[in-house]
Amino acid sequence: MKSYTYKMKMLPVNILAITIFIILIIVCNITGISPFNSETYTLPVIGLIFIYFFLHELMHGLGYVLGGAKKENIKYGIALEKGIFYAMCNQEITKENILLSLQMPFTVLGVITLIIGLIFKLPILTLLSICNISGASMDLVMFFYILRMKNVKYSESGNCDEFVLISKEDLEKKKSIFFKIVNVKKYNEKDFIFDKNVKKIKISKKSVIITIIFFIICLLSIFL
Repeated sequence: MKSYTYKMKMLPVNILAITIFIILIIVCNITGISPFNSETYTLPVIGLIFIYFFLHELMHGLGYVLGGAKKENIKYGIALEKGIFYAMCNQEITKENILLSLQMPFTVLGVITLIIGLIFKLPILTLLSICNISGASMDLVMFFYILRMKNVKYSESGNCDEFVLISKEDLEKKKSIFFKIVNVKKYNEKDFIFDKNVKKIKISKKSVIITIIFFIICLLSIFL
């Protein structure tokens, strides 16, 4: 049994997210709904997008708990300098648990709400859904990568842009353009005992600075 630490490659993930976003915008315009208009291009809507991204992570957390993880082991964070909102489950979990968690935001806040937005002609909900689906790019990549493995467990590495898979399989043979294996070692369960005193919600200092600058720019664009 070995543990494999994966690091996410943000460039290909962001390219995938942008591609999905553009395709969905085109599809929505074809169906007669324009997600970008005077109703959606406002400061409150931009604020809603940030809230929706955090709801995305709450859905991951709900998926972890529904899959059997302990509620107290779910941690949340924002690292905008890495382009990441994240939910972390500080315990080893099963393949079924991580798959459930990965698809929850995509399905509930993405697909279902997009269908509702298209049916009832709701541009704001449609835009939020599209942002969520494109933001779930890494979730989808991880979902399909882990899905094809026969016997694997999941854990965190402690870094928001990394994750660990534990398996008897030789995972180094399973390549992906979206993440790379940065560490392989013999499995030791003591490596995955996490500090219980970690904050429930962690926001990086750079995220605070970026958020403040972003909203200042938005306010200036309104009043100037």
